[in-house]
Amino acid sequence: MKPSPLLLALAGAAALLSGLGLGRFAFTPLLPAMVQGGWFGPAGAALHGAANLAGYLAGAALAFTLARRMNLAALLRLCMGVIAAALAVCALHPPGLVFGLARVASGAAGGVLMVLGPPAVLAAVPAGLRGRLGGVVFAGVGAGIALSSLALPPLLRLGIPAAWWGLAAAALLLAALSWPFWPPAPPPIAPSRPDTRLGRLVLAYAISAIAIVPPMLLHSDFVARGLDAGVDWGAAAFVVYGLGAITGPLAGGFIAGRLGFGRTLALALSVQSAAVLAPAVLPSLPVVVAAGFLAGALTPGIPPLVLGRAAELAGLDAARKSWAGATITYAALQAVGGWAVAWGFGTFGSYRVLYAAAATCSLLALALLPRGRAP
Repeated sequence: MKPSPLLLALAGAAALLSGLGLGRFAFTPLLPAMVQGGWFGPAGAALHGAANLAGYLAGAALAFTLARRMNLAALLRLCMGVIAAALAVCALHPPGLVFGLARVASGAAGGVLMVLGPPAVLAAVPAGLRGRLGGVVFAGVGAGIALSSLALPPLLRLGIPAAWWGLAAAALLLAALSWPFWPPAPPPIAPSRPDTRLGRLVLAYAISAIAIVPPMLLHSDFVARGLDAGVDWGAAAFVVYGLGAITGPLAGGFIAGRLGFGRTLALALSVQSAAVLAPAVLPSLPVVVAAGFLAGALTPGIPPLVLGRAAELAGLDAARKSWAGATITYAALQAVGGWAVAWGFGTFGSYRVLYAAAATCSLLALALLPRGRAP
């Protein structure tokens, strides 16, 4: 019996919650505790964060090759199992090399899930539901961010290994719950001519990745130190950011079902530009927290709109083909953005300069969007 479209979408959400929300973003709130606990020095901790990103890029690049050699549902289940196992290895406080390899493995599995999971779900659901259900799938990323920001502080009171074991248990539970609901592999992708509109869309999407880096990395610090609101307000602001990351894909999917993906994507980038610029223009606590909610909403809210817009412009096969490249380029430019933020903050020492630069990138992405109508 074929699962309902909603169950298919929830399986996709579980995959992204596991692969990105737990396997990748949960490392951020754990990092200070590991440095303070003597697990690694600051440089070593940063290196393990980079190892996860390197694995993510490799997994995204190899996803289609692996999918040609394995049953799709089995591959996705395997990747979710790899993430749970990698998190469990981290809980054992292994030597640095083993810990780094576990981070690479979880990143690679997350990259495969990101490239193959959402297109598989969208190919298996009715076209009229792709906007809303695509939002459900990508809400898994925001759910992972929110879960990490809420659950890790109490787990860390029990010790760093307990926090890692909690993440591993959550990843294993998600793998078990989603196990029966993965759809069969979509038909093979037919050869097609390159579409310049898809190239512009991918470029706009990649540039938008730079725009989200300052609020993603500096939001809590901006509130705590930049506004002198204190650490508690900084932590609370990151929870608000995570709540935005849950609601953004759901709201975007609902709006896309009404307006179409093209208009909704343009609206999303316009809102992102305003949300990133607002703290630079009006650096007050209410403005920065509200802008953080919107920035959090659009961090996982824009990817499903890009995937839906690609399908709208060139069909689902072309969208599936371009999605791997879009994912790799997005992650690479996000890494470049992270380096640029670190350099810029060290050079200028100003949150407002970085937020203004990020808003410029978001406006550039908006200008690059292809304007053609869907067939």
